[in-house]
Amino acid sequence: MRAPTDAIRVEPEPYESDGPRWLVAQAEAELIARYGGLDAGELGLTPAMFEPPQGSFLVARVDAGQAAAAAAPRRPVGGVGLRRQAVSVGEVRRLWVDPSRRGRGVGRALMRRLESSALELGFESLVLATGDRQPEAVQLYEATGWTRLYVDPEGKPLAPGWIRFAKAIG
Repeated sequence: MRAPTDAIRVEPEPYESDGPRWLVAQAEAELIARYGGLDAGELGLTPAMFEPPQGSFLVARVDAGQAAAAAAPRRPVGGVGLRRQAVSVGEVRRLWVDPSRRGRGVGRALMRRLESSALELGFESLVLATGDRQPEAVQLYEATGWTRLYVDPEGKPLAPGWIRFAKAIG
């Protein structure tokens, strides 16, 4: 991993605001480029899923200092959504980091803040799904203590290309 060169600030933002909408569009465009489309499980995300107490959407921006931040809005460099899947289980959705910022700690910062947000929402564990065409995501999850699962939520073997992870946090 390259050393971080900028301070990264990760804060929740309303899902319907410009930052999260732009991030979700980038994440979906990359999924389409890698997999040829979005499957049914990738469709149907709504703003209510990412608003407390059901969830949260976190946005990472380069912290350019107060004077620069006041002068112009900063484009997000990454983001991640968290939504309630069950009473004490949160599901991670739409983790995306700008390709020019990958390997510089943005993903790790997002996942650290995601875990603290999840605890604030009362979650005790988190789950997520990714695919075999996202090796950098798999590497991030493995490096940050997630456990790989080999079955779907019903206990059936995963479809080819699917990868699931879980993490106990509380």
